[in-house]
Amino acid sequence: MHRAQSLAGMTLVPSYIPRDLDGQVRGALSRLIGEGGMLLLTGDSAVGKTRTAHQAMLDTVPDHVLLAPESSTHLERSIASAIDHASSGIPTLLWLNDAERFLGPQGLGMQEFRTLRSARVVIVATMRDSFRLRLVRERVSVDILNLAEEIHLERIWSPDELARTRKSLETERDPRVAEALRAAREHGVAEYLAAGPQLWRELQEAPRVHGHPRGAALVHAAIDLARAGISSPISLQDLTDLHEEYLPGSNKSLISPESLDEALTWATEPRYGVTRHLLPASGGWHAFDFLVDAQLRREQSPPLPDRTWDAALAIATEDHHHHDVALAAFANDRPDIGDRALVPLAKKGNAVAMRSLGVLHRRADPKQARKWLKRAINAGDVVAMRLLGNQHVFQNEWDKGVKWYRRAAKAGDAESVAYFCEPFIYQQPNPTAPPAPDDEDYEENSEPWAPTPRTLKVLEAALDIACDMTYDEIEEHGGKPMKAGKVNKGWYFMLGYLPSQAWRQTRRWRREFARCYDDLANDIRTGQTPRPTCTGEELALHIALLHASAMTLDEMDFVDELTTGLPESSQDFDWDACKDLLFEDHDVLWLYWPWMSGIEDPANPINEFARVAHLRPDDWFLPFREAHTRDPHRGHRR
Repeated sequence: MHRAQSLAGMTLVPSYIPRDLDGQVRGALSRLIGEGGMLLLTGDSAVGKTRTAHQAMLDTVPDHVLLAPESSTHLERSIASAIDHASSGIPTLLWLNDAERFLGPQGLGMQEFRTLRSARVVIVATMRDSFRLRLVRERVSVDILNLAEEIHLERIWSPDELARTRKSLETERDPRVAEALRAAREHGVAEYLAAGPQLWRELQEAPRVHGHPRGAALVHAAIDLARAGISSPISLQDLTDLHEEYLPGSNKSLISPESLDEALTWATEPRYGVTRHLLPASGGWHAFDFLVDAQLRREQSPPLPDRTWDAALAIATEDHHHHDVALAAFANDRPDIGDRALVPLAKKGNAVAMRSLGVLHRRADPKQARKWLKRAINAGDVVAMRLLGNQHVFQNEWDKGVKWYRRAAKAGDAESVAYFCEPFIYQQPNPTAPPAPDDEDYEENSEPWAPTPRTLKVLEAALDIACDMTYDEIEEHGGKPMKAGKVNKGWYFMLGYLPSQAWRQTRRWRREFARCYDDLANDIRTGQTPRPTCTGEELALHIALLHASAMTLDEMDFVDELTTGLPESSQDFDWDACKDLLFEDHDVLWLYWPWMSGIEDPANPINEFARVAHLRPDDWFLPFREAHTRDPHRGHRR
């Protein structure tokens, strides 16, 4: 949490001003109590993530024991303590502020996450957008991010939030809040209270003659080391060795830079009683994160100098630090630096480093990428099998890609197992497609296409059967996470058709999905054409179409009995037409495709480009349109 300006007679932190998302944050936290899981607040630096989360914890879980590891080196001990407390019946919360410090190859892994969730430990985390985007693009810790209940805080406050801010000034006249309100058109209230824009402006003005060019150079060196992937504290010696790279001009003496002591004093002196350009941390320093984000937001942020990359590689002493530098390097189009960070680890037999090299070389050098993925596979890395399958698919070598997906699925890779669970249509003997506008039989004034009565009757039955079977499986398995090995062995039937992103959802979530079958079946019973109103219903309809098409192939006696008395048509049981015309699109099926891994994430580049909505499992039951919202009080079948 960033402090606000210190003023005589004022508290260190202004009174909390309610945010628009407070109800959503508290609701998410309440849902996690008793179930475990992660609440993740994301946004730019100094938008109020920590303060919002802290206030929600005070209001919602004041009785929980709070464990907050100082750094990744303390994480293992905090996890063990959290599990011990929770196993003893003590409500426990693990607080991961700036969660990027605790994720990655050497941080919180899926096994630890599952253990914490099974122990019903609540994890509350915050993460800056820039770090989250980097993790998503390079497929690091995305399994955990996908399972988190994520809430994004905007930098610029809404009109309602600003109105509440003005209202607060009527009862508590805080000049810091009043000043932030005056600047609210350009800056968020929270970031202004943390003095972020003020410090950024000072930094831009500092290099002028007789200003603080050396102090600014120290700060820019720290900013760029953060951009190069260094998240651990930076020693004063490392900053001193690097900072001359950032002194302006080719002749450094002409600008008369101040002494190093004066520069360090300027860079580390608290401003407005709030913060400083360089913040102390565990025997070293790091740049105020607002300044790093402000640099990244610039339209033409200068490339990192080679000396900075060299310094970053020298500072990165732990394996996970090397991975961080490699991710930053490839994000900055410097694969040579990525190789320098990871190849030494790969040569020592580090399979994760081999796999990372395979991923990071995919676009620039596919041949090199395959080489590293094969080495990772030989070192026992299962995920690399799927990634090699993706490489073949990207090269339009589908047979080879599917072969690797099969190997990965057999070895227990969840995304590869799910690929072979995608619902499809059993081909019918001689379906007759409805006439299209360019067909001779098409009439301009013909009725819009709709499934025939016999088709709807069979589809209704398929939906009802799927609904009942899903409830049966929920009663048997509850909210236990589904595992690839058990899905492979047929432990699940209806739930086994879900994409892997939904395998770890709660019992409550699974009941909501079961109700999707009922809602569509009720549409048919009330004389409507079943058209999905949310992502959950889309997938339920895809699964029901699979079973309906199987029924009309293998169970015709049952189908004839079911459809007795209904008029026959040449377009009966045209399930391909149903699949084409009952949906607006088939985006939900992307969740099954290994080469589209991460598509459910709004920050995924393809998701952003295609403007896909509601693919995260937590969003599956949100209506596509307000006008098509189901009755929230309609209940469940059982």
